[in-house]
Amino acid sequence: MATDFVTFRRFNDQAAAIELAEIFKENNMAVELEDVSANFDITFANNEIDKDYRVKLKPEDFEAANSLLQQLAIKDLADIDPDYYIFDFSNDELKEIIEKQDEWSSLDFLLAQKILRERGVDINIEQIQAFKLKRIDELAEPDKSPKSLITAGYILAFICAPVAILIGTYLRNHKKTLPNGERVFGYSTADRAQGERILIIGVFLLIVLVAYRFVKYT
Repeated sequence: MATDFVTFRRFNDQAAAIELAEIFKENNMAVELEDVSANFDITFANNEIDKDYRVKLKPEDFEAANSLLQQLAIKDLADIDPDYYIFDFSNDELKEIIEKQDEWSSLDFLLAQKILRERGVDINIEQIQAFKLKRIDELAEPDKSPKSLITAGYILAFICAPVAILIGTYLRNHKKTLPNGERVFGYSTADRAQGERILIIGVFLLIVLVAYRFVKYT
């Protein structure tokens, strides 16, 4: 069975997404580029913030992709602008970049280490690996319970069953991608159970409604 592609990076700039995808292709990595931007902009503003381009890789390639990006970033360290913004960061802020590597570019990640070393603060490979594992454990935790969405799902089941079905399906099946490419459920077992109940109620009431209309108009 072929491994599904999952999102590695998201961009609101199409050129940046294409550039990254090309880098992976040049290094013999299987990659997909997906545009999931809204098909219709109700503001007619063509707002780039609303654009969503996703570079997707196979989960087993995430580690190699991150290593590749760091290798490319090493070349940029020597030419970094002395006014680059993270030079003004405190030691704690620089450590946070290393701890939350997934939120920063490879260049920022490497530069934070370089600046700390120059300030006499040593960050070794073992520490970085420990930060990475801790971060993955943190991100793997279920998201905060979406109580308002759950409540809306139950209410809509009796008002607009199709929408309730979508909400129930989302709550039950929603997954998130960890920095190592692993996919985990986004919500707790309890919240997913709520989603399944909403889904069942929505489907049941939709069937009842369809059957009622069929009998009424035939």
